[in-house]
Amino acid sequence: MEVSEKRLAVAIIAVFCLGVMLSIINGYYIEDTGSSIPLTVYAMTAVAMVVGALIVLLFQWKISQKQMQRLLKALPEDEHKIVELLLNDGKMEQTYIVAESGLSKVKVSRILAKLEQRKVIEKKPLGNTNLIKLRI
Repeated sequence: MEVSEKRLAVAIIAVFCLGVMLSIINGYYIEDTGSSIPLTVYAMTAVAMVVGALIVLLFQWKISQKQMQRLLKALPEDEHKIVELLLNDGKMEQTYIVAESGLSKVKVSRILAKLEQRKVIEKKPLGNTNLIKLRI
């Protein structure tokens, strides 16, 4: 599962803001008590962040799987074959899709053009063929 650049940027900004907040809180704590916040507070914060990130990733994976199942049900049989092949490998050369699907070159080419138009896949030239990658 790929993480989008926007989500990664938001996560980095959130971690930065958390660090700034901890620094501010540490400053107030030092003023009141004369000593720094115990390391256990930082350790608990780090553990909470890791657990939170794992929970978000697991839910995102689950949501992606359900969306994929809905998409596959809505596709015609030939498109379903191709998308299912791409799901297993993530990306494939167009020639391998022809070989694995059992469909003709022309039919695969037309189906891929439709899928690309609907932004389901992304085609990148690769020598005499194309590299096909799922965008979902």
